[in-house]
Amino acid sequence: MEKLMARAAACNDSSSQPKRPVLSVPVAPAMRDLIDTALNTVMEQAAAEAGLSRGTLGRCADYALVGARVLSVLLDHPYEAVSGGEIIDCGGGLYVVLQPGREARRRARRLSELRDYHCWIEAWYPLPDGGRRRETIDFTMRHDRLVAEVFSLPYTRAQPPSYLWEWQDQIAPVPQEARAHLSANGRNGAWMWADKDCQRLLKKYDADHQALLDRLAGQVLHALMQVLLLERPDTTRSA
Repeated sequence: MEKLMARAAACNDSSSQPKRPVLSVPVAPAMRDLIDTALNTVMEQAAAEAGLSRGTLGRCADYALVGARVLSVLLDHPYEAVSGGEIIDCGGGLYVVLQPGREARRRARRLSELRDYHCWIEAWYPLPDGGRRRETIDFTMRHDRLVAEVFSLPYTRAQPPSYLWEWQDQIAPVPQEARAHLSANGRNGAWMWADKDCQRLLKKYDADHQALLDRLAGQVLHALMQVLLLERPDTTRSA
């Protein structure tokens, strides 16, 4: 895996980060867009400065780990990066399945040794009846078209979203015609599923690159706060 670099940012000092939740659940769509834009901008800048040959394509681990840090700060709630497999809807009844082979998952010592995995973000919120509701966030849906191209498949979905941010119970299940790709693994029609070996490798990647990921998260928070300050009306002026 090519190394990602980050510029130094003034907000790396933890004293500049919010101490209390600044957002509440559910996060408003407009705010989701701002967070997505800030995260993607920082990730693209870091990839460009690092000279990554494919840009941010294949950097789902960085998006998930940095995004989870940002959301944990903004919402004062634990958001976690998750790693495993994924099925991508390319449109026209065509699908891409990303899932590393069993032996590859078990032999890999580093995430960079693994191919065809996916990473996203999850959070659990309590319900009044004692149950829990899962929130699922994936900031890399913007790459689905490029992934399809890598697999030499046409991507025909019209205006796909750049990210997914939804309660898990509100996400439509995988269509029946695509279930064959998942039935052997008992995935019950889920678009994304966690894998313990992928999780192990993701946690090691997180630990090995903690300082870098923290700096990137600081840059995202700084960029987001700059946008919010610019949009805040000036209440000090008299009429």
